[in-house]
Amino acid sequence: MAEVQKLTERKLRESDRRMTPQRQAVLKALVDLSDEHPTAEEVYQVARQYCSTVGMATVYRSLELFVQMGIINKAPTLDGTTKYELSKEPHDHFVCLKCGRTYEVNVGEKPKENEELAKEGFKVLNVSTVYFGYCSDCLSEK
Repeated sequence: MAEVQKLTERKLRESDRRMTPQRQAVLKALVDLSDEHPTAEEVYQVARQYCSTVGMATVYRSLELFVQMGIINKAPTLDGTTKYELSKEPHDHFVCLKCGRTYEVNVGEKPKENEELAKEGFKVLNVSTVYFGYCSDCLSEK
């Protein structure tokens, strides 16, 4: 948490913003829920435990700000619901077609697409592949 908080505070200062108690609560909630790819509503429920004055609109604004700053990413889903995760090493996702849960997976080294895109004048910031199928829990239910 300390590393994520320092990075967030630095980026906020660089953009002439400050770490409000509400933003702090949203950040703590994201760290608490980091293994679950939470929705904004789930972040809100946990953030209220840290700051009773945080509102749903503030959660949405904070999440969008953190996405723009590169602190968090939006995770893929089946139903179009936006889920969030802390930015970390590049990784891929597996989405279960039955239960809809999103898993982080690491399937190995990526091709050198970034270098090819750079030759075309693009700057790649992040690459993610999404795999769709059935998780082990759902497979065992069949």
